[in-house]
Amino acid sequence: MSDDKVRPDSQKSRQELLDEIYYLRDLAGEREQKIRWLQRSTEAGARAIAELDRVLCSRSWRLTAPLRWLAGMSGRLSAEPRRSMSERSRQELLDEIHYLRNVADEREQQIRRLQAGGSEAGECAIAELDRVLRSRSWRSTAPLRSLARTLGLTRQPQPETATAPSQNERSPTGVDSRDRRGDMAHLSMTSVRETHSPGKKHLYVDVTELALHEGRTGVQRVTLEILRALLTAPPDGYVIRPVYAAPGQSYRLAERFTARLRGSDEARPDESKSMDVLMDARTSDVFLGLDHSMQAVVERAADLDAIHAQGVRIWFVCNDTLPLAHPEWFPAAVHQRFESWLRTVAGVADGVACISRATEVGLHSRLDAWNISRLRPLTLAHFGLGADLAPPAADAATLTKEGSALLKRLSGKLAFLMVGTLEPRKGHAQTLEAFNLLWARGDDVTLVIAGLPGWMTEVVQRRIRHHDEFGRRLFWFMGASDALLERLYATCTVLLAPSEGEGFGLPLIEAARHGLPILCRDLPVFREVAGEHATYFGGRDAESLAGAISAWLDAWRSDAIPTTRGMHWITWAESARQLMGVVLGEAAVVEPRQSS
Repeated sequence: MSDDKVRPDSQKSRQELLDEIYYLRDLAGEREQKIRWLQRSTEAGARAIAELDRVLCSRSWRLTAPLRWLAGMSGRLSAEPRRSMSERSRQELLDEIHYLRNVADEREQQIRRLQAGGSEAGECAIAELDRVLRSRSWRSTAPLRSLARTLGLTRQPQPETATAPSQNERSPTGVDSRDRRGDMAHLSMTSVRETHSPGKKHLYVDVTELALHEGRTGVQRVTLEILRALLTAPPDGYVIRPVYAAPGQSYRLAERFTARLRGSDEARPDESKSMDVLMDARTSDVFLGLDHSMQAVVERAADLDAIHAQGVRIWFVCNDTLPLAHPEWFPAAVHQRFESWLRTVAGVADGVACISRATEVGLHSRLDAWNISRLRPLTLAHFGLGADLAPPAADAATLTKEGSALLKRLSGKLAFLMVGTLEPRKGHAQTLEAFNLLWARGDDVTLVIAGLPGWMTEVVQRRIRHHDEFGRRLFWFMGASDALLERLYATCTVLLAPSEGEGFGLPLIEAARHGLPILCRDLPVFREVAGEHATYFGGRDAESLAGAISAWLDAWRSDAIPTTRGMHWITWAESARQLMGVVLGEAAVVEPRQSS
């Protein structure tokens, strides 16, 4: 097998691929037997391994399959009907090789750790458990665990099973996960209600997913930036009160979370003062469902109805209606959960603020089709999202050595940048196939992907990581910080947005702020955001996208592409002002900027 490591997979014959599959299957099986023998060699090791097995066999681990090849792919293969090797395509053979290589490598590393422990196998197992919980894959697949929690498919983590993060493993909000575990430990410890500020109305902002689980999807990105803007400059006459609702509990003020977000000295209060009090909404207050907290909203529908009857205005933000329009892009349970959330919103809310006109149109059509009976009209409106990234924290302002090294390798390359979580609608599979065609034709182009691993994209993730061009002309930045993302926008040649469905298209205006050209799919929402400042393409096969990229390159070399100079964009502070103008019924005049 020695020359297999020298010759790229693309040059191997079908029989060579089959031979490698058979070899890797045997190797993985032998290593699995050796691991079991080592694990049972001592009583202490067996006890420690039991805890590790609990993590690896948990629902959370199985549901967050990306980058967890063994747990995820084993279940996948067992659920699929067996097909003979002769019936499998060349790409299917390559996919199995990539999977088996990962399995064999992971088992070999585990064997070495167990052997190194000797009679201290228990300590080795504890170290392995700690490695799992601190690993990049565990941290960067937060969106999948968030989705699982939203669907009610996982249990809440127990504080004693978590590990403390290192100094450079802070979340995007800057909130230490040790403090979040403290939050969760005290959720049910008080029935005390909040104290109202005299002469001030309260604007309650639901940040459930962000406060409880540190969600890192695009939705939580919007939630975080608007929340920061509201805390910095609240509307006249209002006090901003971020709130959350843990499963089975009423809404509480997210005081500890907010203190840490502000960087306050109260970031680590004594436990006796760390209990978040219950929300006590009163007449003329406002409740804003900013975060996409589907489970909490459905569970607390009666509470929302009750405060509305007391004179509290209720508004929600809608990011898109894609789970209803395209359920095939999401896990099976999402469609039902999303519909329950939207029907609840339509029943209890005074209005819904959408993040684009296109989303508002789609929502209007959906609600018209449902014909929900209401005593009062439901107001629909829309507002724009910001393009400026928050200044990085002092300890996160510098790039990692790995990030800096990769950016140097991108310098001078003709690089196409994709920004967004890897999920079915984002177009990563079509894009990778299109670049395969371009590379086969001799085009010296580079594909740069910045985004977390998402759901239902395990195959394309493996194809990226095991690609012959990976690290040469194919790069994947998982969990890129804002500082790194800024550098990527500044370094790459063009933004490529092949997504088949969006609520807004945040990367488009971020690219415009950097003067980066845009090549995107011809979607109504992209037309709304970019107008004449982008190049559009259609088609969902690899050949059509490869052709669109080639045509764009020809126009770019002739200096004949649309420029993002003059494309309108606003800041997050202005986005928050627009939202408040919608929710509070006040005119919010915001002059959009133009890219220079």
